[in-house]
Amino acid sequence: MRIRNILCTVFLISVMFFSGCNAVENQTTSSSRLILQSVMGEDLEGALSTTAFSDVLTDAGSIVNDSGVATLTAALLDPSIEAANTTYYQNIAVDQIDVEYSRTDGQNVEGVDIPYSFSQNVGSVLIEIGAQVEIPFILVNHNAKIEPPLIGLINTGQAKILKLEAKITIHGKDLAGNRVQPVVGYISVWCANYGG
Repeated sequence: MRIRNILCTVFLISVMFFSGCNAVENQTTSSSRLILQSVMGEDLEGALSTTAFSDVLTDAGSIVNDSGVATLTAALLDPSIEAANTTYYQNIAVDQIDVEYSRTDGQNVEGVDIPYSFSQNVGSVLIEIGAQVEIPFILVNHNAKIEPPLIGLINTGQAKILKLEAKITIHGKDLAGNRVQPVVGYISVWCANYGG
């Protein structure tokens, strides 16, 4: 009977202490979190769109980067705390964006079927708690256009189009130095020699 009481007590204590934890709290020591509101790329006219179009070779014969824009906000893990009661150290500095590609047909060998993944340092873009910030980044870098598989699209016009899914992972830390849980978004990228 005594062992049963001890086990019941341990169980109740565990429930009391761990019931408030969630997946985000388990993966960060920060009291803040990033929220990714959208990931946009450029269409063929250069306007922001939920689907990006990558021209592997422009009319002028240039090979250029394709850009994207991530819209983010910062919030507290505890939603009961009002933004007016936050400290400077709870604001988040975004410092890195990773871009990885995949294809829906399962052909995902980097440098053969899809471009190589890459990371880019974005300095330290400050996002205050409750604020919204747009961060530009490179979605398809120019080096990928002179390597397989994208180099194989040059001089094919729009007869050959490669559809990629880009996974965007954004990293940051609060101003106290604690890493926050990275946020992930996706955007479709249609690659071809559009000629414009």
